[in-house]
Amino acid sequence: MKVNTLRFGTLDVSEDQLFEFPMGILGFSNLKSFFIIEREETRPFKWLQSVDDPSTAFVIGDPLLFIPSYQAEVRRVDIPHLDPIVDEKDLVLSVIMTITPDPQNISANLLAPIIINLANRRGMQYILNDKRYPVRYFLFKNEDVITPPISGDQGELRSLALR
Repeated sequence: MKVNTLRFGTLDVSEDQLFEFPMGILGFSNLKSFFIIEREETRPFKWLQSVDDPSTAFVIGDPLLFIPSYQAEVRRVDIPHLDPIVDEKDLVLSVIMTITPDPQNISANLLAPIIINLANRRGMQYILNDKRYPVRYFLFKNEDVITPPISGDQGELRSLALR
């Protein structure tokens, strides 16, 4: 199908590229269908583009790129919109970025990450109950040190811990 976007023009998007967000994104609950745009010039960041509104696209990024100790602890019962979760490795976590002309003001919303289940193509924004993570974490001027969670299971480095 053809999807009009404000930033990227008209794009061809197949059904298997779409992600359903049953609850929408905070402040955008009416927007339910999204797809991800990857551009060489904006790497390592991606765009979460709304199908429902051509002018709405969120810059998203992997929080481990700038905070290696970041870990969102999520209870399985709190993410029913992502079910069925067959394999935890199908869950991908990103954070919404605020990009400004002044790099000193680029920030990430660490408190409310985006979780996507690649297996069933559903996503949601999840609000953490973790005071270490702010809504606006400035990548280049934040002096706060975020300590890793205290846990006996430090296995593979992942930004999402499903409980």
